[in-house]
Amino acid sequence: MALNQSIPTDFGVAATYWHILALQVNRVQQTMQVTMAGYIDAAARQAGFRPVAVTTVSLEAFDYPGDGAGIRYDAIYERLKRPSVPDGGGSEPPFANSTDV
Repeated sequence: MALNQSIPTDFGVAATYWHILALQVNRVQQTMQVTMAGYIDAAARQAGFRPVAVTTVSLEAFDYPGDGAGIRYDAIYERLKRPSVPDGGGSEPPFANSTDV
């Protein structure tokens, strides 16, 4: 699973294919740090190329994305796609309203 969202990079090309590279969950504080790797497209990732962008998204007040069997990555992708109300004039989360790949 991955997300389709066009995000400009420092290399002058947009990364459109994003997948979870790393995850850190704090169940006590109910926070999560999700590190996403971005590629030009799915073919670039499948060919083994390196990501053109890496970004970390902080999520708060989440429902734990798993159960006794482990973490459910589909739930994390769904949470990343959810738009939120910006705090104090901030911007929309980078993966809000993205689509599944």
